[in-house]
Amino acid sequence: MPNKFSRDPIKGMDDFFPSDLRVVNYICDTLRKISELYSYEEYDVPLLEPIEIYEAKTSTELVNEQSFIIKRKQGEKLILRPEITPSMARMIAKKNQELKKPIRWYSIPKCYRREEPQKGRRREFLQYNVDILGEDSLYAELEIFNIIVDILSSFGATSDQFQIYYNNRRFIDAFCNIILELPEEKNPLIYKVLDKSDKMEDSEFEKYVIDTFQNEVAIQGIFNLKDANDLEELLEKFDNIPDKFYESRGYQELIQLEGLIEKSSFSEYCSFSSGIVRGLDYYTGTVFEVFDTGRENIRAIFGGGRYDDLLSIFSDEQLSGIGFGMGVLMLELFLRTYDLIPQEISEADYSEVIYLATIGDEVAPYVFKVANIIRNAGYSCIIDYRFDNLGNQLSKANDLGNKISLIIGPNEMEQNKITIKNMISEEQETIGLDTLVNILDDLLKS
Repeated sequence: MPNKFSRDPIKGMDDFFPSDLRVVNYICDTLRKISELYSYEEYDVPLLEPIEIYEAKTSTELVNEQSFIIKRKQGEKLILRPEITPSMARMIAKKNQELKKPIRWYSIPKCYRREEPQKGRRREFLQYNVDILGEDSLYAELEIFNIIVDILSSFGATSDQFQIYYNNRRFIDAFCNIILELPEEKNPLIYKVLDKSDKMEDSEFEKYVIDTFQNEVAIQGIFNLKDANDLEELLEKFDNIPDKFYESRGYQELIQLEGLIEKSSFSEYCSFSSGIVRGLDYYTGTVFEVFDTGRENIRAIFGGGRYDDLLSIFSDEQLSGIGFGMGVLMLELFLRTYDLIPQEISEADYSEVIYLATIGDEVAPYVFKVANIIRNAGYSCIIDYRFDNLGNQLSKANDLGNKISLIIGPNEMEQNKITIKNMISEEQETIGLDTLVNILDDLLKS
């Protein structure tokens, strides 16, 4: 006997049975609804892109270590999209002059990363992306934060369960270059070190920082950055801070954003954290991560930030934007942690599906005629092809939860009629086929 193929999908990828997909669709429908309340428009990008645009716009680690690369021909490599911001940049560069600003776009594409599968991380995943582009003011940050709060609140989450922790890369630059007196070329290394901090044990992180910088002032400064959740308390740890630090764009942006958040209706959901930097290279200003802050699962759910040179590898035009990417699976795990997905969502609802119970093979042509009338009227129906044992057929309709069954046998076919049965009251009557749609309207819309 030949060997049988495995019944499992490729490692890191998942099958979605109908019950699984109903949950995913419930989540995605909510994401679409909130996006469109804010007048964001949906877009999509190709699954494959030239690797060069991702090498230029994301991190080398993401491209070289975590991506699926396809060698198409000598010297040409394609990448399975690990995220879609570079592809979005390409699209906007193509029609930048035609697009009215600010541009509000969202997407829920499948993305691919070649990393070790673990809880909340798969090699194939849906990622919800939201971006507002061409709005330079910090009100864009405020709008993005508001969208995040509305999304999670719409599922029933509270400020005790999640927080938006925000920071500013320009602030980090000013802090490290002016206060810690580190050279600018060290900035990417500082981002990398801070971004890894929540992925390491404290002792491991301490050793990593000491080995990386070997400078007591810098080392202590990095430790302070990692742990600070209050801007004033962070700065009080340093003496004689130069005035140019307080005049820096990063510090000024951070103070202004804090002021806007304090006056907003969702300030309880937002907190400063100087350890937030984000791992992708294109972020330049505000950065943020949304954390599950409950006791069971304290971890980042998703994050994003502002980028000022989105179009730089495609054109000389300047366009700033801010946005985020959220894994749908990670959102689902967060919602399940707090029991925020209704149990009935995963179950099929047949209550308004019409069940056609049939008696005798000879009625098949008439049954199909009836089914087409029902479907053309916009109602779903199921045909039972057993054509015998009416009791068993009605029992199945009852198990499925159908409210209405139609009984069709030779007598109904000869008279051009249908027997309609209310599965709840168990009342039934025989009606003319020409009155069926009106009666279904009355029964299902009442």
